[in-house]
Amino acid sequence: MKGIPLGKTLLGLALSILAAGATAAPPDYPSKPIRLLVGYPPGGTTDLLARALGQQLMQALKQPVAVENKPGAGGGLGANQVARAEPDGYTLGVGSAGNLALNYATYANIPYDSQKDLTALSLVASVPNVLVVNPATPAKTVPELIAYLKNKKGGGFFASTGTGNGPHLTGELFKARTSLNLTHVPYQGGAPAITALLGGEVDLLFDNLPSALPFIQSGKLRALAVTSAHRAAILPDVQTMQEAGIDNFQVDAWFALFGPAAMDPAAVAEIGAAIRGMSGNTAFLDALKNMGTVPELTDGAALSKLIAMERQRWPALVKQAGIKRE
Repeated sequence: MKGIPLGKTLLGLALSILAAGATAAPPDYPSKPIRLLVGYPPGGTTDLLARALGQQLMQALKQPVAVENKPGAGGGLGANQVARAEPDGYTLGVGSAGNLALNYATYANIPYDSQKDLTALSLVASVPNVLVVNPATPAKTVPELIAYLKNKKGGGFFASTGTGNGPHLTGELFKARTSLNLTHVPYQGGAPAITALLGGEVDLLFDNLPSALPFIQSGKLRALAVTSAHRAAILPDVQTMQEAGIDNFQVDAWFALFGPAAMDPAAVAEIGAAIRGMSGNTAFLDALKNMGTVPELTDGAALSKLIAMERQRWPALVKQAGIKRE
């Protein structure tokens, strides 16, 4: 029997190796359901945005996307779970300025570094905080509120949705800019803070606009100003803080999509393509706007730059206000 030519033998061996490699290669991303972890309770702005984003990702990536709430430690528990997950793109997180930046100014120990242990994927949206008061308060403008609080015996009280978070720091910035005698009263979330304001327990609250919007629209709360550079499209008659006479007072809450560090490049590329597709989805963008948010669909580089800037912005104010969280 004739022997098989050496060239054919080598060619056959090479084809066998290639075939085996193709069989063993990981499946294309995504090939199974994706978890979307939210470090905050259901019903808040981060949760609402995560669920809207999850629906869009599910349509774009053709896989189920399950939103899971992992509240605790100012959003840190959820972000830490993402940081410790496999970087295969099947565990992602939706977070906020709080657990990606502000917490580093107020917590002594955070088990993950948002600049090293996470992959920045995209901003999702930004929202202003809004200064709201009880309609029974005589003040109808920010200057009138300042005058009212200066004349109030014992000073005023401002609520927040929790010590050290964005609304709290916004209140401390207001206190510093106006030199008012204000006492901070923290609550566990937006709902109890608004309840306290409705009940007259506190004088004012800075809250994310989506959370406060239903109460403003129903007349249960009075909006005096928003903290963004421009007026909110959904509240066109409400001044900015700058227009109200408070200089250098731009504070935007923002929300973002991220994954574990060293994520699979193929997964990053697919998610990036999905985000770019959303930027042309009018129905999705309108849904975000109707929530009182401004769509901010970007890339990972823009998010990384924002995280770095926000981590540098707040420590001096936090030190001045004496804010500490364990």
